[in-house]
Amino acid sequence: MKQKYFEWLKNIILIAILTILVFLLVLLPQNRSFQFNSLTKADFLNLGKFLRFSLTPKAEIAKDADGWTNILILGKAGQGNPAPDLTDTLIVFSFKEGHAIFLSIPRDLYIKSPSHRFQKINSLVASGYNFTDIQKIIGQIIGKPIHYTVLGDLSVLKELVDYFNGINVLVPHDIDDKYFPGPNYSYERFQLKKGWRHLDGSTAVKYVRTRHDQEGDFGRIKRQQQVLAALKNKINNLNSLENFSFILRIYNLYKSHVSTNISIAEMKELWSQIRDIDILSSKAFTLSTKHPDLLRGTYINIPNGRMFILLPREGINKYQAFHSYVQSIYNFGNQ
Repeated sequence: MKQKYFEWLKNIILIAILTILVFLLVLLPQNRSFQFNSLTKADFLNLGKFLRFSLTPKAEIAKDADGWTNILILGKAGQGNPAPDLTDTLIVFSFKEGHAIFLSIPRDLYIKSPSHRFQKINSLVASGYNFTDIQKIIGQIIGKPIHYTVLGDLSVLKELVDYFNGINVLVPHDIDDKYFPGPNYSYERFQLKKGWRHLDGSTAVKYVRTRHDQEGDFGRIKRQQQVLAALKNKINNLNSLENFSFILRIYNLYKSHVSTNISIAEMKELWSQIRDIDILSSKAFTLSTKHPDLLRGTYINIPNGRMFILLPREGINKYQAFHSYVQSIYNFGNQ
């Protein structure tokens, strides 16, 4: 019994020594300005998780027949907001050999779901559909397979932007939204002047959520793409050791507020392939009511009044024109 105890203790010590050696010999030399006193207790507790991520071998990622990897990004309001599970952000992010495409799907697109229920596409998560179901639905709409899904809430965006001490974005025109959602189902005014602006977390959330401007929901989609690009560039410039404590806080935030079907091994390979992509110069497209003329807006009666929806020009759940348009933009992305 005593011998087994010492054998167990020896193994624990060897593991601890190995962990420290990996940290000192592999990670620490990358940045000699690293400060141990910048770490918190929680950071040390998560050191093993960080090392596990660092040492996990990369895995091959899925691609479609044309070589694109397609990731569905869903953003919901989250707890503390009206309708917390509605995904008002729906973006298909695709990349291939250093090229990237963003394809945004309007939240008001009205569909007939597999359960034969008529609903807006932003209500799929709230209705209980899992990632596999949602990927299949989106794939049928755009005519391309969706390989992975990432679902996050607005608290992720706010905290990430604040962690980076804000982001810089070019606001294309003045924003004056008198009906921005406030607490307890109220409204508040959100204003932002055009030009380069430095946004903190709260302002960034409002910037991607507001839609009472000259472009409506489609202007919001463009702003979402702007903020994603700004965050990606911030993350890309992180040094793994200088910002070790910060990276661990992001990891904790990610675990608490993000759901995905991407494995750790796949995540490493994905990041290695997209980290050098310039998102701001990437192609961005939208299923829209004009340029291209794919959708038409209308109102339907609901128990509480009337609701605005978007329908394909060909009719509900008829997506042939969508497929042709999407294939054309991906063919363009191959050039």
